[in-house]
Amino acid sequence: MMLRWLIPLLLVALTGCGSITRSVRLDTGRGSPTVFTPRPSSNPVKLDGNKFEAAVEAMARFVRPPTRPQEAARRLFEVEPRSGSYLYEPRSRRITPLGSGEHLDGELPSADVELTRAYLRWCDRTARPGDCLRLLVEGPTVTGDGRYALSMALAQGVVLEEMMDAFKDMADPEAMITTVLWTWTTYMILLAVPEPFSKGIAAVMTATLIAYVGVDTFWNLIVGFKRLVDAADRATTFDELRAEGERYGKVMGRNAARAFAMLATAAIGSSAAGLAKQVPMLPGAAQAAVQAESQMGFRFAAIGEVETVAVSAEAVTISLAPGAVAMAASGNAGTTFPSGSKSWGSFSGFKKAMGPAGKGQEWHHIVEQTPGNVNRFGPQAVHNTENILRLDKGVHTRVSSFFSSIQRDITGSATLTVRQWLSTRSYATQREFGLLAIERVTKGFW
Repeated sequence: MMLRWLIPLLLVALTGCGSITRSVRLDTGRGSPTVFTPRPSSNPVKLDGNKFEAAVEAMARFVRPPTRPQEAARRLFEVEPRSGSYLYEPRSRRITPLGSGEHLDGELPSADVELTRAYLRWCDRTARPGDCLRLLVEGPTVTGDGRYALSMALAQGVVLEEMMDAFKDMADPEAMITTVLWTWTTYMILLAVPEPFSKGIAAVMTATLIAYVGVDTFWNLIVGFKRLVDAADRATTFDELRAEGERYGKVMGRNAARAFAMLATAAIGSSAAGLAKQVPMLPGAAQAAVQAESQMGFRFAAIGEVETVAVSAEAVTISLAPGAVAMAASGNAGTTFPSGSKSWGSFSGFKKAMGPAGKGQEWHHIVEQTPGNVNRFGPQAVHNTENILRLDKGVHTRVSSFFSSIQRDITGSATLTVRQWLSTRSYATQREFGLLAIERVTKGFW
């Protein structure tokens, strides 16, 4: 557990840098890191409640909740067990009082005993009697990480209720809830250490969350959780934990909480590569793909190539695998293609050389051939064999209609069409979004 005296010093150091514009450093191990200054995050990804519930429900179908969720979360994020835990005898039930005749061991601190009893009464009131969050599996009282998990549950009660609705048809929805909660809390504990550092699946999760909520919001959530840890360690009553949880819930907000919960669900039992494969199909992924460029300076498709993420008061350092260097986006990067590709100065020149698309098919530009795109990127970048492909005529019509429509849950705007919203982005981001649009329209998601 973090030394209690250290946390206030960290908070002074972290919050004292509030006026600093935090940069993102992209490190591929080849030469000096590329320094990128995020644009202000005015449009964090919005997650609709119904789509959020549908997403976590779909992912939960492939998850078998572990009997020891805290231990499973530690293995997932490679976190060492914490010292000072008491042995717990679940068969004796002496340390999990469900009735007036049962008692906790008298040698335990009275404040911990009373807080634990208050927690069990809270479980009863929420119609989940017993150790409803599995906080007593590794110790007889709610201490240490269990306090943080309880505070997080109290902070995000509404989002946990949404997940309970999503898991209601499972054999053991409570077990799934506790697995998500412990995954979420253990990940946050990784961020509560000095100079937070994440690797593997935690690094992919961190980069994805930044794409969803923005660098500044992510930073505020780290600082807020450090305060929660400090307050939870000092709390002596359930009401004090509740107050701290509710405070942090206001800092996080429902939208960011949904993003965290969704990513925690996707991470369960997965690997870094497995999580990266799921990310493009999650709700809000299209907008996150655009946010990745403005917040981190690289394409969302490179999420799977993120090896580590380190956070300091001045910068977020993202280390990408060496092979991802060509995917890093800056300005209009991404407009060059393999030597075997062919390009033309106009679409008519392309069609004259390549001929008709074929029966029932039409030629489709992944990065659209709008006048703005042609002027910005050049006609050869738009009219070439890497950017134009054959699409079924019906799919082509639906994709074009989608780009002409207003999709507020994607763009965050009630007035801009998808095409207008995307028009100011880099070539690489437009291409990535265009490929995602084809996939989702074809599968009927959009």
